[in-house]
Amino acid sequence: MAKAKPKAKKAKKSMTKSAFVAHVAEKTELTKKQIDAVLDVIRETITSELKSTGAIVLPGIAKLKRQFVEAKKGGEKKINRLDGKEYITKDKPAHYKVKVNPIKAFKTALL
Repeated sequence: MAKAKPKAKKAKKSMTKSAFVAHVAEKTELTKKQIDAVLDVIRETITSELKSTGAIVLPGIAKLKRQFVEAKKGGEKKINRLDGKEYITKDKPAHYKVKVNPIKAFKTALL
């Protein structure tokens, strides 16, 4: 007799911004408006540092780096592995992506 496949566990939804702000406000006894203001300043600081220097360290959390991705030429004929149909690739412009390297404490805590 064949074994029944185990049902896949439903993944928990990630915390929304408003839930995150409410949680931090509760833990720190600050208002939600103050937490929102702090998050805005953090976002602006990260953005400006990544634009100017290309890297920023968030102490105790992670290191963020800006990485340049070269443009890719399209026009290649390829075969879709799912349905076997042929398609032509499109040009991809050069762009930047952000690489996040968490600190070792995060990595070990999640194992």
